[in-house]
Amino acid sequence: MDAQPVQAIAENLWWVIPDKLAGVRKPTTDEIIELKNVGIGAIVSVMDDPSNLDAYEQTGLPYLWLPTKGGTAPTQEQIQQLQAFVAQQNQLGNAIAVHCTSGNRRTGTMLAAYLIKSGSSFAEAIQIIQTANSQAELREAQIAFLQTLTHP
Repeated sequence: MDAQPVQAIAENLWWVIPDKLAGVRKPTTDEIIELKNVGIGAIVSVMDDPSNLDAYEQTGLPYLWLPTKGGTAPTQEQIQQLQAFVAQQNQLGNAIAVHCTSGNRRTGTMLAAYLIKSGSSFAEAIQIIQTANSQAELREAQIAFLQTLTHP
């Protein structure tokens, strides 16, 4: 067997809501097809640059771009956009993968925010993220932001 420098994209995929919502590292153009093959029908990029958006367009993959700087939290508006996109794509039968560069911090923060806004407590959301991806070590600013979401 050849040693691969990077974990296969399908193995990097981590589900927070099975068959509906997952996190993943930034896919290469070739890996977009692989993601489609494992049931991903739409993608959300939280990277702060627009790289990959052309590739999603060319492969016909519905996408949403919510630019977030590394180590920071998303905005309330971005979470609302994510919720609407997930609802719309799930209704169409598409599972969504959220990604940043490595698929850990920004991705974990965005997914935890989605879970909290969908009714999970802060503790439950963090538990789901940590169970799905042990590499998702959120920064202080990200954790503080998530804690604000749990209060009306």
